[in-house]
Amino acid sequence: MIRINLLPVRDIVRRQKFLKQIIATLIGVGCIVGLLVVIELFQLASIGKVKEELADIETEKAKYTKILAEIKKIEEEKKVLTTKIEVINQLKQSSSLTVHALDEIANLTPANRMWLKSLTQNGAQLELKGMALDDQTIARYMDDLEASAYIQNVRLAGSSLETYAERSLKAFSITANVDMPKK
Repeated sequence: MIRINLLPVRDIVRRQKFLKQIIATLIGVGCIVGLLVVIELFQLASIGKVKEELADIETEKAKYTKILAEIKKIEEEKKVLTTKIEVINQLKQSSSLTVHALDEIANLTPANRMWLKSLTQNGAQLELKGMALDDQTIARYMDDLEASAYIQNVRLAGSSLETYAERSLKAFSITANVDMPKK
């Protein structure tokens, strides 16, 4: 007996293949979606860790900001103290300058040939007034003063002939600058 299969086998096979393809596609899409979900979860976990690290860094930054403010305050205090020290050193130098300049003037003034009537110091400007026996004594005195390390720019401001104790003497006025010697 001949059997005839009236069922559309080709259509059934085609439908089964199509169904298998759809299932495979759905499984592939499902795997991709699952993979994307896993990646998203991993990224969310990473974001959470980064946020925690950021919060830790912010607290550490706040702590260091306080320390930085203290450092700035200390640096400002250091500047003020440095300025004060510089002023003190300048005052010490200035006071010792006057002492050295007076010592030089006293040592360089010839005892029997000249005497000083007045000595005035205004800042770095020095003015000497006195009497001498002659012009050569004044000139030698000016050269000696110029050779001093503490006295510079010695200039004769004026000279005149005056009678003192029945003798003709030279009255003089000398200006100079006083400064610490260069090292």
